[in-house]
Amino acid sequence: MNLIDLGLRIQAAREEKRMSQEQLASAIGCSQSALSNYEKGKRRVYLSQLERLSEVLDKPLNYFVENFETDREQPPLNSKENRILGIINSVYRLTEEEVDEVDGFIQYLMWKRIKGGNANGPLAE
Repeated sequence: MNLIDLGLRIQAAREEKRMSQEQLASAIGCSQSALSNYEKGKRRVYLSQLERLSEVLDKPLNYFVENFETDREQPPLNSKENRILGIINSVYRLTEEEVDEVDGFIQYLMWKRIKGGNANGPLAE
């Protein structure tokens, strides 16, 4: 992952939210100098920090990491995989209660599929 590109994305999202470095740093629990180094690509951003940035800046995680050049070729995602990633990113922005509701609905769909005798469908484990 290119840290400079990631830093530019962090900065752009922060500016879009009209937040200062001090405000964002406080919101994600780091120092202003650490955030400055993230934005300049001088410091590695760990997943826990990316999750906080995603939440505070109202951006899905893939906003910060998609389209980075990698050392190895990645197979392209099919349309179902893209839909699943979109759903995951949407769920990430929900409250705990809403996530519980989504989980309950998924469990219901799995139960319904098994009860209906189609346990070989995509929801079966």
